[in-house]
Amino acid sequence: MAPNTQVNPVTIVGALILITTAVMSALAAVDLEVLVLQASVPTVIGIGLVAYGWFRADSVVSGKRRTVLKWTVAGLLAFVLLGFWFGEMASRPETSISLSIAGSLTVGAALGTVIGIYAARINQTNEQLAETVTELEETNNQLAMKNEQLDQFVDVASHDLRNPVNVAQGRIELAREQSDDENLERADAAIERMNTLITDLVSLTKAGDQIDEVSAVNLNAVSQSAWDNVETKGASLAVETELEISADESRFQQILENLFRNSIEHGGDDVTVRAGSLSNGFYVEDTGAGIPDDLRGQVFEDGVTTGGAGAGLGLTIINQIATAHGWAIDVAQSAEGGARFEFTDVESPENWMDGSSPPA
Repeated sequence: MAPNTQVNPVTIVGALILITTAVMSALAAVDLEVLVLQASVPTVIGIGLVAYGWFRADSVVSGKRRTVLKWTVAGLLAFVLLGFWFGEMASRPETSISLSIAGSLTVGAALGTVIGIYAARINQTNEQLAETVTELEETNNQLAMKNEQLDQFVDVASHDLRNPVNVAQGRIELAREQSDDENLERADAAIERMNTLITDLVSLTKAGDQIDEVSAVNLNAVSQSAWDNVETKGASLAVETELEISADESRFQQILENLFRNSIEHGGDDVTVRAGSLSNGFYVEDTGAGIPDDLRGQVFEDGVTTGGAGAGLGLTIINQIATAHGWAIDVAQSAEGGARFEFTDVESPENWMDGSSPPA
């Protein structure tokens, strides 16, 4: 490592210790043996501080165990050496009082400098952490404000978009009463697609929110409610369990509605949809065409679709809501070759019926 040429407090204190020791040594009226003994410790300390300040000016105190152990051992050895040195000085009546005082002061200055430098670095780190926390809080507040504005925009935009769509759909229904033109059929299908896109976009925006309230919900009951909200045509639903799970009922129903729509859209008007329990969750499967192997790992990405009138957002919405609950999803194949979605890591009400709070 190249030496740091910037003069810092550690280097200055070390240099002052060396200068003081040299001056007091020159003035001391003692034998050479005593002089060497008395000047050795402050000289070593001064050289050590100069070297440390020169080569490690930008070093930072580390919280690692080996660093703590290193400084503990170094401090222990230093005090053993100092204790031996002061003891030796006290046993020699011919020692220089002024040099002893200077040596003591240099030791105190050295220790104070090291402690001060480390304290300053720790304080600087704490200030930087405080600034970072403040910046993060400000960023979070800005993100929360933007999310709120986005929610408001989506609500207003979806309302404004649905109004002309509903008017157009009503006009088409009136026109179809008077004519059976296939162009009206195509226009109605396009309007229905627009409704689906608006619903998916609104759901996608809302799906990432935190789960507000978790309660015990029955898979069979919520499945029936979700089925009633879907255009099922000739499809059928079979729920093979009375499983109860802890979930946000509204969001859970949204998952099932999207799964049912997906099954009917890709499996045909006469598809059969089944829901059942797993050891740590539940599944929803159908008798449709299934999901190709090369798409199973991508179906939860935005815009990925195997065809149909959707925008490829339904499964993304499912994934976001499941993730908000803390659930894992696996895409598989049903016994009839259709799509099968397995939800695991699902909490059961039995886990918190002992009086503890339900999972948030």
